[in-house]
Amino acid sequence: MLDSALELVPREIVSHPAVVKNAVRRGKKAENTLLDISLHYKAMKNLENANKRGRPDIVHFALLLFLTLEEEIRGDLFIHTIDGKIIFVDRQMRPPKNYNRFVGLMEQLLLEGKIPPKGDRTLMEITNLKLKDLSRKYSSLIVLSESGRKVNPADLCKLMHENVLFGVGAFAHGDFSSEVKESASDFLSISKNVLETHQVICRVSIACSGFLS
Repeated sequence: MLDSALELVPREIVSHPAVVKNAVRRGKKAENTLLDISLHYKAMKNLENANKRGRPDIVHFALLLFLTLEEEIRGDLFIHTIDGKIIFVDRQMRPPKNYNRFVGLMEQLLLEGKIPPKGDRTLMEITNLKLKDLSRKYSSLIVLSESGRKVNPADLCKLMHENVLFGVGAFAHGDFSSEVKESASDFLSISKNVLETHQVICRVSIACSGFLS
Protein backbone atom coordinates (compact mmCIF):
# COMPACT_ATOMS: atom_id res chain seq x y z
CA MET A 1 0.00 0.00 0.00
CA LEU A 2 1.46 3.34 -1.06
CA ASP A 3 1.11 6.82 0.48
CA SER A 4 -1.23 5.22 3.01
CA ALA A 5 -3.34 7.72 4.96
CA LEU A 6 -2.15 6.29 8.28
CA GLU A 7 -0.49 8.59 10.82
CA LEU A 8 -0.81 10.01 14.31
CA VAL A 9 -2.28 13.48 14.76
CA PRO A 10 0.44 15.96 13.67
CA ARG A 11 1.67 18.51 16.18
CA GLU A 12 0.20 21.45 14.19
CA ILE A 13 -3.33 20.48 15.22
CA VAL A 14 -2.96 18.74 18.60
CA SER A 15 -4.59 21.70 20.36
CA HIS A 16 -7.59 21.96 18.04
CA PRO A 17 -10.90 21.44 19.91
CA ALA A 18 -11.97 18.56 17.63
CA VAL A 19 -8.72 16.71 18.32
CA VAL A 20 -8.76 17.41 22.05
CA LYS A 21 -12.40 16.34 22.37
CA ASN A 22 -11.74 12.95 20.79
CA ALA A 23 -8.56 12.43 22.83
CA VAL A 24 -10.29 13.27 26.13
CA ARG A 25 -13.19 10.95 25.30
CA ARG A 26 -10.73 8.11 24.74
CA GLY A 27 -8.51 8.98 27.70
CA LYS A 28 -5.42 9.55 25.55
CA LYS A 29 -3.00 12.35 24.74
CA ALA A 30 -4.00 14.09 21.53
CA GLU A 31 -0.63 13.41 19.90
CA ASN A 32 -1.05 9.68 20.59
CA THR A 33 -4.29 9.34 18.63
CA LEU A 34 -4.74 8.38 14.99
CA LEU A 35 -5.55 11.12 12.49
CA ASP A 36 -9.06 10.47 11.17
CA ILE A 37 -10.87 12.90 8.89
CA SER A 38 -14.27 11.69 10.12
CA LEU A 39 -13.32 13.03 13.58
CA HIS A 40 -10.84 15.77 12.74
CA TYR A 41 -12.27 17.32 9.57
CA LYS A 42 -12.32 20.90 10.87
CA ALA A 43 -8.85 20.55 12.36
CA MET A 44 -7.40 19.20 9.12
CA LYS A 45 -8.59 21.95 6.78
CA ASN A 46 -5.25 23.78 6.75
CA LEU A 47 -2.98 20.73 6.79
CA GLU A 48 -0.72 20.15 3.81
CA ASN A 49 -2.16 17.42 1.54
CA ALA A 50 -5.28 17.32 3.72
CA ASN A 51 -7.26 15.54 1.00
CA LYS A 52 -4.86 12.57 1.14
CA ARG A 53 -4.67 12.22 4.92
CA GLY A 54 -6.69 10.82 7.80
CA ARG A 55 -8.17 7.71 6.21
CA PRO A 56 -7.00 4.73 8.31
CA ASP A 57 -10.24 2.98 7.33
CA ILE A 58 -8.81 2.45 3.83
CA VAL A 59 -5.83 0.60 5.28
CA HIS A 60 -8.11 -1.37 7.61
CA PHE A 61 -10.37 -2.59 4.81
CA ALA A 62 -7.42 -3.44 2.55
CA LEU A 63 -5.65 -5.40 5.30
CA LEU A 64 -8.78 -7.41 6.09
CA LEU A 65 -9.14 -8.27 2.43
CA PHE A 66 -5.52 -9.03 1.59
CA LEU A 67 -4.77 -11.14 4.64
CA THR A 68 -7.67 -13.49 3.92
CA LEU A 69 -6.55 -14.26 0.35
CA GLU A 70 -5.46 -17.77 -0.58
CA GLU A 71 -1.88 -18.58 0.42
CA GLU A 72 -0.91 -19.11 -3.23
CA ILE A 73 -1.49 -15.49 -4.19
CA ARG A 74 -0.64 -13.80 -0.90
CA GLY A 75 2.89 -12.43 -1.14
CA ASP A 76 4.86 -10.05 1.05
CA LEU A 77 2.91 -7.10 2.37
CA PHE A 78 4.20 -3.65 3.26
CA ILE A 79 2.46 -0.39 4.14
CA HIS A 80 4.17 2.76 2.92
CA THR A 81 2.68 5.70 4.82
CA ILE A 82 2.10 9.25 3.67
CA ASP A 83 5.02 10.40 5.86
CA GLY A 84 7.39 7.83 4.36
CA LYS A 85 7.39 5.01 6.89
CA ILE A 86 7.66 1.41 5.66
CA ILE A 87 5.68 -1.04 7.79
CA PHE A 88 6.24 -4.78 7.44
CA VAL A 89 3.11 -6.92 7.87
CA ASP A 90 3.44 -10.62 8.67
CA ARG A 91 1.32 -12.88 6.46
CA GLN A 92 -0.16 -14.48 9.56
CA MET A 93 -1.35 -11.14 10.91
CA ARG A 94 -5.09 -11.10 11.57
CA PRO A 95 -6.22 -7.49 12.03
CA PRO A 96 -9.26 -6.93 14.23
CA LYS A 97 -12.48 -6.62 12.26
CA ASN A 98 -13.74 -4.02 14.69
CA TYR A 99 -12.56 -0.62 13.45
CA ASN A 100 -12.12 0.93 16.91
CA ARG A 101 -9.87 -1.95 17.96
CA PHE A 102 -7.90 -1.55 14.74
CA VAL A 103 -7.38 2.16 15.51
CA GLY A 104 -6.00 1.29 18.94
CA LEU A 105 -3.67 -1.27 17.39
CA MET A 106 -2.33 1.20 14.82
CA GLU A 107 -1.77 3.81 17.52
CA GLN A 108 0.26 1.25 19.45
CA LEU A 109 2.25 0.39 16.32
CA LEU A 110 3.08 4.02 15.51
CA LEU A 111 4.08 4.73 19.11
CA GLU A 112 5.93 1.51 19.98
CA GLY A 113 7.32 0.63 16.55
CA LYS A 114 5.97 -2.90 16.40
CA ILE A 115 3.11 -5.24 17.32
CA PRO A 116 3.25 -6.80 19.79
CA PRO A 117 5.76 -4.49 21.53
CA LYS A 118 7.39 -7.54 23.14
CA GLY A 119 7.55 -11.20 22.25
CA ASP A 120 9.15 -13.56 19.76
CA ARG A 121 6.66 -13.18 16.89
CA THR A 122 6.40 -9.73 15.29
CA LEU A 123 3.16 -9.22 13.36
CA MET A 124 3.73 -5.63 12.25
CA GLU A 125 6.86 -3.51 12.46
CA ILE A 126 8.06 -0.09 11.34
CA THR A 127 11.29 -0.74 9.46
CA ASN A 128 14.28 1.52 8.82
CA LEU A 129 13.74 1.26 5.07
CA LYS A 130 12.76 3.97 2.64
CA LEU A 131 10.55 3.12 -0.34
CA LYS A 132 13.55 3.22 -2.69
CA ASP A 133 15.38 0.72 -0.47
CA LEU A 134 12.37 -1.59 -0.42
CA SER A 135 11.87 -1.46 -4.18
CA ARG A 136 15.50 -2.51 -4.72
CA LYS A 137 14.83 -5.77 -2.89
CA TYR A 138 12.49 -6.73 -5.73
CA SER A 139 12.98 -6.85 -9.48
CA SER A 140 10.67 -3.86 -9.91
CA LEU A 141 7.94 -1.77 -8.28
CA ILE A 142 4.86 -1.63 -10.48
CA VAL A 143 2.29 0.91 -9.32
CA LEU A 144 -1.37 0.42 -10.19
CA SER A 145 -2.80 3.80 -11.09
CA GLU A 146 -5.78 5.15 -13.02
CA SER A 147 -3.34 7.14 -15.19
CA GLY A 148 -1.12 4.16 -15.99
CA ARG A 149 -0.83 2.08 -19.15
CA LYS A 150 -3.95 -0.10 -19.55
CA VAL A 151 -3.48 -3.84 -18.99
CA ASN A 152 -5.66 -6.83 -18.19
CA PRO A 153 -5.47 -7.88 -14.51
CA ALA A 154 -4.51 -11.38 -15.66
CA ASP A 155 -1.38 -9.92 -17.26
CA LEU A 156 -0.16 -8.92 -13.80
CA CYS A 157 -0.46 -12.51 -12.62
CA LYS A 158 2.12 -13.61 -15.17
CA LEU A 159 4.64 -11.56 -13.20
CA MET A 160 3.92 -13.28 -9.89
CA HIS A 161 7.03 -15.45 -10.08
CA GLU A 162 9.35 -12.62 -11.12
CA ASN A 163 9.78 -11.10 -7.65
CA VAL A 164 7.74 -8.02 -8.60
CA LEU A 165 6.40 -5.64 -5.96
CA PHE A 166 2.93 -4.30 -6.81
CA GLY A 167 1.83 -1.00 -5.31
CA VAL A 168 -1.65 0.40 -4.85
CA GLY A 169 -2.54 3.79 -3.38
CA ALA A 170 -4.18 3.75 0.05
CA PHE A 171 -5.52 7.29 0.14
CA ALA A 172 -8.82 8.86 -0.91
CA HIS A 173 -7.85 11.76 -3.18
CA GLY A 174 -4.86 13.30 -4.88
CA ASP A 175 -1.80 12.01 -6.68
CA PHE A 176 1.09 9.77 -5.69
CA SER A 177 3.98 11.46 -3.90
CA SER A 178 7.27 12.23 -5.63
CA GLU A 179 8.82 9.44 -3.54
CA VAL A 180 6.48 6.90 -5.14
CA LYS A 181 6.96 8.30 -8.63
CA GLU A 182 10.74 8.18 -8.31
CA SER A 183 10.73 4.63 -6.92
CA ALA A 184 8.31 3.08 -9.42
CA SER A 185 9.48 1.12 -12.46
CA ASP A 186 6.14 1.43 -14.23
CA PHE A 187 2.55 2.62 -13.80
CA LEU A 188 -0.23 0.31 -14.98
CA SER A 189 -4.03 0.55 -14.95
CA ILE A 190 -6.48 -2.36 -14.77
CA SER A 191 -9.68 -0.38 -15.38
CA LYS A 192 -11.01 2.60 -17.29
CA ASN A 193 -12.76 3.62 -14.07
CA VAL A 194 -11.29 4.98 -10.85
CA LEU A 195 -11.07 2.08 -8.39
CA GLU A 196 -10.81 2.13 -4.62
CA THR A 197 -7.93 0.32 -2.93
CA HIS A 198 -9.94 -2.74 -1.96
CA GLN A 199 -11.41 -2.99 -5.47
CA VAL A 200 -7.93 -3.17 -6.98
CA ILE A 201 -6.91 -5.91 -4.54
CA CYS A 202 -10.13 -7.80 -5.31
CA ARG A 203 -9.77 -7.65 -9.09
CA VAL A 204 -6.12 -8.66 -9.13
CA SER A 205 -6.62 -11.49 -6.62
CA ILE A 206 -9.59 -12.91 -8.55
CA ALA A 207 -7.61 -12.76 -11.80
CA CYS A 208 -4.62 -14.47 -10.21
CA SER A 209 -6.75 -17.18 -8.63
CA GLY A 210 -8.10 -18.00 -12.08
CA PHE A 211 -4.61 -17.82 -13.58
CA LEU A 212 -3.17 -20.29 -11.07
CA SER A 213 -6.07 -22.72 -11.44
